[in-house]
Amino acid sequence: MVELDDRMESDLRLARKSDRTLGHYLSHARRFVDFYNLPAAELGEVEVRNYLHFLIDDRQVSAQTQKMALAAIKFLFTVTLKRPEVVDGIPWPKVPETLPTILDASVLPRLFAAAPNPVVHAGMLIAYASGLRVSEVSQVQVGDIDSARHTLIVRGGKGRKDRLTLLSPLLLQQLRRYWVRVRPVGPWLLPGFTLGEPVRVRALQEGIRGAVRKAGLGEEVTFHSLRHAFATHLLEAGVDVRIIQSLLGHRSIKTTVRYTHVRADLLAKLPDPLALLLSGQAG
Repeated sequence: MVELDDRMESDLRLARKSDRTLGHYLSHARRFVDFYNLPAAELGEVEVRNYLHFLIDDRQVSAQTQKMALAAIKFLFTVTLKRPEVVDGIPWPKVPETLPTILDASVLPRLFAAAPNPVVHAGMLIAYASGLRVSEVSQVQVGDIDSARHTLIVRGGKGRKDRLTLLSPLLLQQLRRYWVRVRPVGPWLLPGFTLGEPVRVRALQEGIRGAVRKAGLGEEVTFHSLRHAFATHLLEAGVDVRIIQSLLGHRSIKTTVRYTHVRADLLAKLPDPLALLLSGQAG
């Protein structure tokens, strides 16, 4: 598997896959080949199908994990092994579309106050006020902040795409206070424990988990919940959905539109069907 592993990693890098995707693909491909303990050249469609059934029936993985495993295996056979016929007939799993958990604005100050350290606190503020993913938060550099234009450059976001997002005056003010307090060395706004490296995504995720417990919020609240709140609260404030799509870096407007499904302000304004029924107005 070592030679195959090197070839697949080379193919992934040539395809310009992100480091995160590269890691996921290699891990899933290794597990698939190791499951049979046979050379990949001896594996075919039957083995792929049986392995996926094992993931579903024995491991009981989520549809999202199954989809990632299949994506890795498809890349392995289609690109690295040049045997696309092995995986052409295998269908993609249907991934359930769940509504995101939206934090009420009233609980956010309590959550921010519970941050375990200044780096996590600043990261949480950036995620909520600018709509960044946790992986994007960790990679923010000092030079990405344009205080004159009140914008924040997100470099190498999902799909390796740069974009501009909102840098509010209040966030800028908070980041200046953070700068005076922490004085980060090097290009990274949020430094990690290792000199010259940014804060790790895991450190941010563990930090917010502690803050969630301290603030007495539900376990379903994650770093990504702050990005969801950014989008929903802007929608509720009347910002056009296409502007929010651009700020979030969504490729498709369909991804952004789902936030309209959780707008509490619109639901509260809808007529009461029971009241209409009792008043004789219902059709």
